[in-house]
Amino acid sequence: MKTVLLSPRTGAITVGEIPAPEAAAGLVVIRNDWSLISAGTERATVSTGAQSLLGKARHRPDQVAQVLESVRRTGLAETYRTVQDRLDRPVQLGYSCAGTVLRTGEGVDDICPGMRVAAAGARYASHAEIVAVPRNLVVPVPDGVDTQWAAFATVGAIALQGIHQAEVVPGSRIAVIGLGLVGQITLQLLRAYGYDGVGIDPDSAMVALAESAGLVAFPRGADGLPGAVSRQWAGADADAVLITAATSSSDPVEFAGLLARDRATVVVVGDVDVAPPRSSYYHKELTIRYARSYGPGRYDARFEEDGHPYPEGYVPWTERRNLAEVLRLLATGAVDFARLKPRVFAVEDAAGAYEALKPSTAGRSVALLLRYSATAQLPSRPAPEAGSRAWTAPRGTLRLAAIGAGNFATRTLFPELEREPGVAFSWVAGGRGLSAAHQGRRWGFRTVAESVDTGLASGDADCVMVLSRHDSHGRYAARVLRGGAALYCEKPLGLTETELEDIADAWLISGAPAMAGFNRRFAPSVRDLRAVLPAGAPLQVVHRVFAGRLPADHWYFDPGQGGRLLGEVCHFIDTAGFLVPGRPVGVRAVGVDARDPAAAQSLTLQITYDDGSAASIVYGGLTPPGAPKELLEVATDRVAARIDDFRSLTVWKGGREVTTKYRGGPKGHAAEMHSLVRLVRGEPLGEETAAAADFASALWSSLVACRAARSLTEDGVVGTAPRTPALARALGCAAPGPGAAGAVPKPGGQAAYPAGGSSSTTAAR
Repeated sequence: MKTVLLSPRTGAITVGEIPAPEAAAGLVVIRNDWSLISAGTERATVSTGAQSLLGKARHRPDQVAQVLESVRRTGLAETYRTVQDRLDRPVQLGYSCAGTVLRTGEGVDDICPGMRVAAAGARYASHAEIVAVPRNLVVPVPDGVDTQWAAFATVGAIALQGIHQAEVVPGSRIAVIGLGLVGQITLQLLRAYGYDGVGIDPDSAMVALAESAGLVAFPRGADGLPGAVSRQWAGADADAVLITAATSSSDPVEFAGLLARDRATVVVVGDVDVAPPRSSYYHKELTIRYARSYGPGRYDARFEEDGHPYPEGYVPWTERRNLAEVLRLLATGAVDFARLKPRVFAVEDAAGAYEALKPSTAGRSVALLLRYSATAQLPSRPAPEAGSRAWTAPRGTLRLAAIGAGNFATRTLFPELEREPGVAFSWVAGGRGLSAAHQGRRWGFRTVAESVDTGLASGDADCVMVLSRHDSHGRYAARVLRGGAALYCEKPLGLTETELEDIADAWLISGAPAMAGFNRRFAPSVRDLRAVLPAGAPLQVVHRVFAGRLPADHWYFDPGQGGRLLGEVCHFIDTAGFLVPGRPVGVRAVGVDARDPAAAQSLTLQITYDDGSAASIVYGGLTPPGAPKELLEVATDRVAARIDDFRSLTVWKGGREVTTKYRGGPKGHAAEMHSLVRLVRGEPLGEETAAAADFASALWSSLVACRAARSLTEDGVVGTAPRTPALARALGCAAPGPGAAGAVPKPGGQAAYPAGGSSSTTAAR
């Protein structure tokens, strides 16, 4: 499908081809008829993109601060790679569109295929033939409203939110400073609700446009303008002033102070410098308020992406209701966006549309619309797979496919795989398609699959790498195995025991090789440590991690993503399990800041094993930047050892202290990818590598992580015996019986993770 793309490096606008988005849970897939270019917001975005790096830095000092923090945290080289990657990654533009629903995802019950709808949201309601938008950002278009004008609903909601923030009553006197797109719509809304509105702009053409719609407007520039506005209101001043201008100057805020009456409200809707002069704001005791985009719910992932509603009694005017209200006013004829005289461009000529945003002698365009042919279609869904395909070892070139191609995959895994001889990238799929298309071209994938379904159904891969977000790992991993391909799945393997059971079942039936992304097993320091530990001896393991605080809006804290325990702490559970000879039998988790696994940032875990070993994991998720990241210490019979940030291993044994240094602190990714290639090809791995690649032990680690989450919630020790049949078979345990879910098994004396499936070997040293 066609979509409009911006190059962050150059500011160039192109129309590219990317796969259509999928109808994931909570999403509405829409075929666009129209999308609106926001002259102010998008002109600023394109202008920033066209600037030099220094110009970009001057324009976005907040991002400069982020870069400097990244340099301090991860180093100059890694930060440079991150910045260059972002500059090379195209961006979809647009946030206001309207069209026809093609499909809906699970959980969407009030929007149906065939409906005409308006949609909002940057990254969602883009300038593209087909978009996928969360249901709380989609509203039906009333009968009688042309879809062309429904495409204005998002910008109308921005204007409406500004009026709500003013908290005025009908008949109030309201001045609007700035008569661009938002200002023009604001004036129309004010008239529709019975307010006495006056618009002000330095551009006489914008004043004339407002007057042609029957609105009251004045040109900005004359010294006596405040008096002229006052005379319009028979000597009175404004009850509220809405600033819808976009400028780096503080002049609109200063001018608002002259127009406002005593104790009036000034609402900042546009992007202006806010430096109120004391002479007016203090003496009039004015209130400054901000209007945040389309209304309550904006930037709240739980509302926008997860679909959680706000209680109407407390938050009646959400962004979704604002959108619907603008459409209602269109249906009644109270507002008429045709009076904005928009210029119309075909989506294929998007570059020309953005060129029209630039200042020219022809004048300023307040509104530009992109028109779509309405012929784009979603790819047909592949027929459901019947049963499972048998695993067949590859011959010749090893074909690798990827579901997801985010930062970790492109910076860490793909470069290592690219160095492997006889490996070819087959297909890539995932997300809304843009990242897959960009990274597919960058890394030389032969095909950008139309969807994950079509990629898996093609059979064109010997191994599929699941590199998507955490909540999709379990279902994709099981489907890969049942489809007859080898599996590499980034951690976590699954977020629930139900998902782990499904994966275990698929693995046992398929016989396909499988590996989980627990890379620390492959770290040179961890492998060297394991080699010096006495065989079969019980261990004391302490793994301390200063992970640092994540912002509250980080995607890890989306309840559907499992939180830091399931998404990160599983790494350290696995590292301890890789070193300890015995099986885990019980786990106790304590949250320092929360007992909710999805919310907890700092955790302490105690894991016991059937050979008498014990592991303590201290995960500090509230630590400050700059603290050393990981410290792993092991004690056993006449041996002690310490790994410091993977840069050094010190072993105390036989009265000697030996320290080994590791340049760059490798965490095992290179060895992990090399082992994956050899595993899928069926090449000999060697005892230590086979133990690291063992999938059964990865299932054990994942199961312990799930039980740790339960322990955190229940505030007690939880047993780790598998309670479902496939997991029990995969882990070599007895069939689960009644009560197996929570009881702590008695020590059984087995000294290794059990074998299971074709890629498993005994982990005993």
